[in-house]
Amino acid sequence: MACQRVTVNDGLSSAFPLRQGVPQGSCLGPLLFTVYTSKLFDIVSKHLPNVHCYADDTQLYLAFSPDVQGEDETALNAMCDCIHDLRNWLIEDRLMLNDDKTELVLIGTRQQLQKVNLNDITVGDTVVEAKSVVQNLGSWFDCNLDMSSHISKQCASAFYHLHNICRIRRFLSTDTTKALVHAFVTSRVDYCYSLLYGLPASHLNKVQRVLNAAARLVCRAPRYCRITPLLYELHWLPVRQRISFKILLFVFKAIHGFAPTYLRELVSIKRSGNYNLRSSSDGLLLAMPTYRSRVTLGDRSFQVAAPALWNVLPREIRSITDLGIFKRHLKTYLFREAFY
Repeated sequence: MACQRVTVNDGLSSAFPLRQGVPQGSCLGPLLFTVYTSKLFDIVSKHLPNVHCYADDTQLYLAFSPDVQGEDETALNAMCDCIHDLRNWLIEDRLMLNDDKTELVLIGTRQQLQKVNLNDITVGDTVVEAKSVVQNLGSWFDCNLDMSSHISKQCASAFYHLHNICRIRRFLSTDTTKALVHAFVTSRVDYCYSLLYGLPASHLNKVQRVLNAAARLVCRAPRYCRITPLLYELHWLPVRQRISFKILLFVFKAIHGFAPTYLRELVSIKRSGNYNLRSSSDGLLLAMPTYRSRVTLGDRSFQVAAPALWNVLPREIRSITDLGIFKRHLKTYLFREAFY
């Protein structure tokens, strides 16, 4: 049986038994919590095909076609039944589902959403209405998944910190300014970069303006000076190359077994055939077939983006097996692609 003690300043409480739950802040807390809540996946699998969990954040999602009559109602019933069973299990295991913190979002194109008659879902005694924008682990998902809300909030936060750093810039050295910009600005902008793949230039230019302002601040350059020499001097990748870098890093980890299972299942090594050809060892990925003439949300998925970006890399980069060496060579390749 586990025991827990509390320390405040120099005082230490006596040990008391912990018969249920997980000690908050302990080193084994995440692992014990995962073991304690592992039954959740068995319950969800009876109703829904997929569930994602990150610590105590659980996401249930289900895909359906709005063109098929009655499929939205079937999906709603499956979701309600799953939530009902989850609430009963949580009560039995002395856990709590925060009904008022539960959020619902329907994601699709404008044409698809117009065909769906689903505005809310009942969770316990709470009616959860569908929202146009929800927060998901630090990123913001909108119903059309164009990431406009996510980009706007990220850029607003980045410019806020840039303004504060600018007020004390004359007291800082260049290295200190770089450290502050990376800590408060570029680290926020780089978060969830892979979600921005395939977005139009009108969206990505907003993020690029943040990087441009940060580069001018570090280099103490005028507001309207040319930005390309500054990015080159700082060795900063533009936005599109930063997005590619993030996705290709995921691909490398998925191929070599460092990524989670749900990512590894989305990439497949291309096989040339039964013959021992040199091309069979090139490490190319099997691309997803596309038969549509228009771009859809699925074309921005990792399953489509991974082979599209990976297969155009030089063979010598694809053949690297060390993560650190791969990152260095990949950045050099993308840097040359951007500035040469």
